[in-house]
Amino acid sequence: MKVAVISPFSPPLQQKIREAAAGCEVTFFDRPLTAQEIGQYHIIVGNPAHALLPQATNLKLLQLISAGTDGYTDRAVYPGDNVVLCNASGAYGDVIAEFMLAMQLCLQKNLHLYRDNMAHPAWEMLPAGAGAAGATVLCLGTGDIGGHYAQKVQALGGYTIGVKNTPATELPGFDELHTTGELDALLPRADVIAMSLPDTPATRGLMGADQLARCKPGALLINVGRGTAVDTEALLQALQSGRLGGAALDVTDPEPLPADHPLWRQPGCLITPHVTGRSNDQVTKKAIAEIAAANIASFLQSGKPVRAVDFKKTY
Repeated sequence: MKVAVISPFSPPLQQKIREAAAGCEVTFFDRPLTAQEIGQYHIIVGNPAHALLPQATNLKLLQLISAGTDGYTDRAVYPGDNVVLCNASGAYGDVIAEFMLAMQLCLQKNLHLYRDNMAHPAWEMLPAGAGAAGATVLCLGTGDIGGHYAQKVQALGGYTIGVKNTPATELPGFDELHTTGELDALLPRADVIAMSLPDTPATRGLMGADQLARCKPGALLINVGRGTAVDTEALLQALQSGRLGGAALDVTDPEPLPADHPLWRQPGCLITPHVTGRSNDQVTKKAIAEIAAANIASFLQSGKPVRAVDFKKTY
């Protein structure tokens, strides 16, 4: 079998993948695969261009380097029906959770506003912000990212409420667990709404105008999942009206956010360019390589990876 790795890894991590793919021809690329090349490989580690997937005629295992699977779960785009898909869920949780906590504390302590004041400069004491201790945090998404974040919030004295599509009675990091159908009733309780959702039909527009209107006055919104989960114009209005106290967005809809979009000019809005997963490459790259190596070794030995993505799963 031929293996293509189209994501940069350090020599030690490359060796880990080579060992997992013992007996295979492994090629590491520092560029994307071309249309002529993609059909040669049986295993690909990385995120090839969606448009090239129909030409991946020999593909058996696609190991994404992202936790998200946007554009890769439609079997119709593959030339065969026996492709096994794996993602890198588990590699990003702790790193992104740190970023989310930093966003939360930044907004709660008005650090973004003090930073803005430096441009004038203005020696101005702003109203005291809230703190992490005692805050009720509503987590939309209770997977690897949401779970790590919730545990950090708890460690600082916050109360965590998890919202997921399917019922559960207990998950690490959560004081309460509810289903998506209960969201509207939960929103008025939250000081912080933290979103780490994938892009699926069920999550698109989940936080619309009606939901934002139900939020506690002054609540904070954090979104590190996909921008499509939030109605952008409704969010803008909620910030402009003061209904929301602030928003931290690592993802937007559209993305990239156009330079002339008014969200850029909202004092209470903190925007980063989809970088939370890249905030500590050393940690995430090691975790991705370990996930890829385990899945490749298992696939070669048994025909099944350690963990595959369910093509039918939504949210």
